[in-house]
Amino acid sequence: MPTQNLSSTHRRFTLTLVAAFCLSLAACGGGGSEDEPASVSETPAAVDGMKSIAAVATTNTLLAGITIPGYPHKVDVYRPAGATKAVVFLHGHGGTSGQLAQNLGFNRTQAPVTAKNVNWDWLAANGIIAVFPQGQARPPSPLGTWSNYVFDSGQNDVAFLGALSAHVKAQYGATEVSLSGHSAGGVMTARMWCEGTTAYKAFVSMAGPMVSSAYPMPMPTTCTPLAPAPYYMLVGGKDTKLPVFTAGVTTPTPEQIAAGLTDSILTTEWLRHQGRAQRVCGETPVLSGSTVAATGPTWNACGGSVRYMVISNADHPIASLEQYAGVKMVDLIAGFVK
Repeated sequence: MPTQNLSSTHRRFTLTLVAAFCLSLAACGGGGSEDEPASVSETPAAVDGMKSIAAVATTNTLLAGITIPGYPHKVDVYRPAGATKAVVFLHGHGGTSGQLAQNLGFNRTQAPVTAKNVNWDWLAANGIIAVFPQGQARPPSPLGTWSNYVFDSGQNDVAFLGALSAHVKAQYGATEVSLSGHSAGGVMTARMWCEGTTAYKAFVSMAGPMVSSAYPMPMPTTCTPLAPAPYYMLVGGKDTKLPVFTAGVTTPTPEQIAAGLTDSILTTEWLRHQGRAQRVCGETPVLSGSTVAATGPTWNACGGSVRYMVISNADHPIASLEQYAGVKMVDLIAGFVK
């Protein structure tokens, strides 16, 4: 992302606030899953090459702990029979791939990941291959994360996620791959929209704001992506983790407050939403253009391919987003990427 010219006031973003934000972006939430089907094939951890194009799976298959040549990240792949679309899911700072799979309802347990605990019914019904990579930790930190301009995993995660998309297409019969993340994983999703757009069809960020390369400062406007890909940002109106990230950057106007943008994170993301729409289709969203529901406002631009949803009473965890949205996050994601 391009570095923004920021005021001296903004540059005095204190280390105390940065530390608080870093601690706050750990993955959280809860979830569950449904009964497994009778026919399940479980594949042990392995290193898959990328030389051949795989056919669509004929049985439900869990590939646990695979790796992509050249990268240390372990990846779990939930591959239902007949699926031709894939979504890569990124966990939050300090989280795990298994934790996110459980929080989203794909697996009953965080670890070990086993085929008998997978929600195969949802995956098959939606025709989606779910892919969960594990973020890496840069010593001395023990916390797995992503290199997203807020945190540093010690890895080139843009290159890794690009390679992962190519791998999923080559090995698992996927015709398209989309990307979604929660919290710090959502921040990485935003970075990939800017710098790795051609690798993914669509992007969904859950409670993960867009940031610039001027770390640790957030930016009030977006980047210029490599391609005009669809983007969906959703965030809780009462998120207690994120406002520190935009402290001093924006102050809601009376008009914004009336529209449902009641704090700095919501107004900053509104500016980013406008920037994304301008870059995707040349449209400039207006405050009065929202669709208002009991759960909060949603602004749709570019024929619905650029979307910003505020879940008014929700906090940061996935469980809270789902509780106050009245819908599972995976259902929102599946509907958008299709």
